[in-house]
Amino acid sequence: MDARSRWIIGILVALVIGLVVGLIIVVGDNSKDSTTTVPIESISTPTRSTTTTQSTSSTTTTPNGGTPAPNPGGTTTPGGTGGL
Repeated sequence: MDARSRWIIGILVALVIGLVVGLIIVVGDNSKDSTTTVPIESISTPTRSTTTTQSTSSTTTTPNGGTPAPNPGGTTTPGGTGGL
């Protein structure tokens, strides 16, 4: 076997080894990872609806002749009977 045939066989063997390694890499990367990009325009934001309810209540007090409760913020005016 002359030198030229050895070079050709060596190059063909290297080429086959390279193809096999590439095929193993491609087959081994059998991941199902798929990245999909969604445009911003297609993403919808949920809408919020706000409902305001307003209730009014009126309280009526009837005087019963008792002593009013003391004012927690300061002085009170005396206006009742009884005491210590």
